[in-house]
Amino acid sequence: MTYQQPPVPQWPSVPSGQQPPAPQWPVTAPTGPQPPSASAAGQPPSASAAGQPPSASAAGQPVAGPQPVNYPPPVRVEVVPGTPYGLAVLGAPKTASGVAASALVVGAGSILVSLVVWCFGVAGAQQGWGGLVAGAFAALAILLGAAGVLLGWLGIRQIRLAAGNMTGRGVAVAGLVCGAVGLLLAAVGLLTAIVLSAR
Repeated sequence: MTYQQPPVPQWPSVPSGQQPPAPQWPVTAPTGPQPPSASAAGQPPSASAAGQPPSASAAGQPVAGPQPVNYPPPVRVEVVPGTPYGLAVLGAPKTASGVAASALVVGAGSILVSLVVWCFGVAGAQQGWGGLVAGAFAALAILLGAAGVLLGWLGIRQIRLAAGNMTGRGVAVAGLVCGAVGLLLAAVGLLTAIVLSAR
């Protein structure tokens, strides 16, 4: 079966100052089998023979189309003045505080570096280099501990100001505590390494 292109409409010549008439397209009869109309079968067009909506196929599979969306219950509904309608305000999902997570990571890092301070301070006490190496790592541990305390405090403040829309208060508190412990361990380890190296 070959496709034949319909003839192109011809525009008649029109004197100047007049509008040309609309082109007349040729009317062709449809080819191929036509589905029976609903009125011929004695049924309303909104229902099929099986009593299903027209959107369902003959095999029982639904036809592709927009799917319903299950929205969460609204937090509040504001009435639009002068209309019978209302505006539903949906709650936003809670997000985790990145500052609190950073505080925990930095605080745990300060504890690990402070343990290195103790190891080098005790191991190098007899050779005399324990205090120097422990002091270098103690400076890093103190910086990490101070950052953990600061980020933990900022995380707690951020979560409090979010008014329930942010989680991670426990993580922020853990980061603050780990930073403080790292500070304390680094300071005590540095003093211990200096005392042991001075003997």
